[in-house]
Amino acid sequence: MIQAMYNQSLDVVERPPSHPAARSDTFRAWFSTATATDTLGTAPPAASANSASAPESTVSAAGTSLGDPDVQGWLNTYYTEQGDLSAANTSYQPATGAGNNFAVGGVWGPDAIFAQALANQAGNAFASMTGDNPAEFTSQLPGIPTQQAQQQFDQMLAIENAERLASGQPIDTTAYWSDPGPITLDGVTYTSQQLGYAGPGQSSGPEPIYVSQANQVGTDTYSVPGYNGTVTNIQPGRYYTLQQLEQAGLTAGQPDAQFHPGSWTLTQNA
Repeated sequence: MIQAMYNQSLDVVERPPSHPAARSDTFRAWFSTATATDTLGTAPPAASANSASAPESTVSAAGTSLGDPDVQGWLNTYYTEQGDLSAANTSYQPATGAGNNFAVGGVWGPDAIFAQALANQAGNAFASMTGDNPAEFTSQLPGIPTQQAQQQFDQMLAIENAERLASGQPIDTTAYWSDPGPITLDGVTYTSQQLGYAGPGQSSGPEPIYVSQANQVGTDTYSVPGYNGTVTNIQPGRYYTLQQLEQAGLTAGQPDAQFHPGSWTLTQNA
């Protein structure tokens, strides 16, 4: 269970990355698996803002606004999907004396709190088994960043998603802090809904699956992270929906192995 929790915590990728708490060499060696840097390094570089026109994020005075993150509720759902609900009971709180990966003025998205909670579970479980100090393997949970940082995150995510759409790839479904507004890229305008905005702090669905060159297992044949079987006639270094991969040969009907970003509760504005 602890091995699985550790691997899952490394699979959570933020825009920009919110790395789990720094782990000691003993922690990495004990699991004998890829480090967070190795895992994050398989993703393509962040999108450049030079090729798109993006307005600042805005918060509507009417309708709904950001509420609170139901961290335990998300963990319960996450581990239910993984078939191991008991793992949700591992503490996701930082240990006494734990540092903070989220500096004042830093940029992170709404999903960072769920990602760090998952990383904290792995750290607490590891420390419990080895007798090490859990403060070395956990971090304080992030709150809401500054308004400027929220806008920066939303703009970065919207631009990346516009570039994905322009290249025929599915978008990053992680939540925005607020409506990023439309973006025009190479003469094509994408609405905030096309860019994945589903409400403040709301994910727009499961993350697409990234297939890299490292997944090649034969001539024009690739494995799919989290799934059994292979696909053919695809281009590595791109994101795909599960449906696209099934059309490329992946066996349909397998248990859901896609990552589902967390969503915050919403409150109704007066």
